[in-house]
Amino acid sequence: MMSVAETLGAVVLGVALGVASFGMAFAIGMRRAVLAVLLVRSSCDPLFGLTQADGGGTGLGAAVNALVIVLALLFCLESPVLISSAILPWTGFLMAGLASVISSPEPFMKAFRAFLWITSYAAVFALPFALIRSRDWALRCLKVVMCASIIPIAYAFVELASGRAATADGIRVASTFNHPNIFGFYLVGLLTLTLFLLRSSLASLSPRIRGWLVLYLPVIIILLLLTGSRSAWIGGAIILIIYASVVDKRYLLCLPLVPFIIYLPGVAERLSDLQTGNLDYGYAQLNSYAWRKILWQSALDWLMENPSEYLVLGYGLGSFEHYQPLFFPRAVDRVGAHNALLQIFFEMGIFGVLGFLWLFVSLFAKLRVGYSFDKAGARIMMTLALAYLVASYGDNMLDYLVFQWYFWFTMGVVCAWYQLHSTPRPVHTLTVQGLISVPSTEGDSV
Repeated sequence: MMSVAETLGAVVLGVALGVASFGMAFAIGMRRAVLAVLLVRSSCDPLFGLTQADGGGTGLGAAVNALVIVLALLFCLESPVLISSAILPWTGFLMAGLASVISSPEPFMKAFRAFLWITSYAAVFALPFALIRSRDWALRCLKVVMCASIIPIAYAFVELASGRAATADGIRVASTFNHPNIFGFYLVGLLTLTLFLLRSSLASLSPRIRGWLVLYLPVIIILLLLTGSRSAWIGGAIILIIYASVVDKRYLLCLPLVPFIIYLPGVAERLSDLQTGNLDYGYAQLNSYAWRKILWQSALDWLMENPSEYLVLGYGLGSFEHYQPLFFPRAVDRVGAHNALLQIFFEMGIFGVLGFLWLFVSLFAKLRVGYSFDKAGARIMMTLALAYLVASYGDNMLDYLVFQWYFWFTMGVVCAWYQLHSTPRPVHTLTVQGLISVPSTEGDSV
């Protein structure tokens, strides 16, 4: 535990860094600030952990989250129509989250912090709708996401070389992230974006860049396997199978290489773990999936035994872990739901689940716009959205902030690009003088 002086010092440092980040944003410009944040955010978790007060989130990470939300609000003043079209599908989910803050049994600031996380996901999805006014800006945003992966990818190899990736469960690479699962899903998103850039009819890249992207693919896949994240493996497999089946059948030639995957360090151990511990009796140790199913059933049974208005609005953000000792006393420590839909149902009720599902219905509809002029690219991004939903069945997806940022920002860029391409008329917006400058030509520089 941190002393009072250490806690106060961390809070002061976090506030100071937050003020500095806002000042820098206004100094370099709103659009450059967005790209700068996305360029470095994937590498910042180790630094942000040092500025937190006893894990309370009042550090630089919280300040950067607030910065992104404020930037989205400022861009909403500039382009209310464009931003509103992006935020509207989030409205139901965000309203359910806000109501869950009020009803949460957890301290207000802890519940409100979880709500701000969700709000920041909506913000990073909406920002590209204000940023992108040309093909160059769309490509610029996607290149920033790709460049942001250089440090995490390089650090992953440093982690492997130093032996820090060795765990009791075998080799599990976390890179600059707080958990290997987060890095795993981040790599799934990176894999999808690489395939999109290679196949999208809108992305005109030089042969040299295409060559680098092709070489990047096996590196991403190997590191994804070394994360030991089985949920991320399933997501990656969905993307590769659909890509090879309906987008580029040449990748079917790689199928003979699949059996050799088990020879990678840690892969065989993570697969064999699922073959034992499936029965719950005595002191037998359950495997992770069997343990999850018992946790889910216990939570659902408790909800059905306590029917009330909470089934509509939920028990509040953070309530799953708060009430866990009541419905799952066998857990020594509080753990996440490991099922995003169950977590949403428990904490935000039916209203939250409907808001979450509507968000993805709207996302698929926005991606469907590009099907007529970018069939391959639209299919690839739809597959990523599908993989996200499948992974939500067995993981704490809402808690993976860094992955969520890059997932929703990439989706926002593609959706905004498709919208721009399908409506080529010039967009006239109201600009807040002195705060935001609107790029008007293809050749604008960052």
